[in-house]
Amino acid sequence: MTQHDSTPMFSGPLGFLSNFDETPFFVPQLGGEAASGEHAFNALKTLDPAEQRDVLAAPTPSLAKRQGRRVALRPGWDTGVRVWAMQRVLTAKYALPGLAQRLVDTGDLELVETNHWHDQFWGSCFCPRHEPVPGANMLGELTMAVRAHLSTVEGVSRD
Repeated sequence: MTQHDSTPMFSGPLGFLSNFDETPFFVPQLGGEAASGEHAFNALKTLDPAEQRDVLAAPTPSLAKRQGRRVALRPGWDTGVRVWAMQRVLTAKYALPGLAQRLVDTGDLELVETNHWHDQFWGSCFCPRHEPVPGANMLGELTMAVRAHLSTVEGVSRD
């Protein structure tokens, strides 16, 4: 058995876990709504309000990601700020009661953002080159931390 055989991707019934899920939510750090986690994360890459607006206005998560590759990165982005940004995105996303409940309903399932695009930081790539070495899975780890917190919050039940 390989590391990914029993690990779901953030798709299908668990598609709501993906940053490409198009459930809009309010992001306090941006002062407005983001159409997806991908929109929010890429807008948080920059401190420039015009660049943030451009990313948030992208019609799809893919285009928001592409737009985010062209913004002026905020100081410290590659030395921890990107993890801070993802924490803010996930906290805002799972402030929505329906998504919070769905996340809590995943129980103790290990959440691994499996992928085939060689992302060993946010997820764990299952291509032949990366299969033997699990990725850091920061998106999964941060999502499980939010789930653990939500499991202790009144109003979110753990069935």
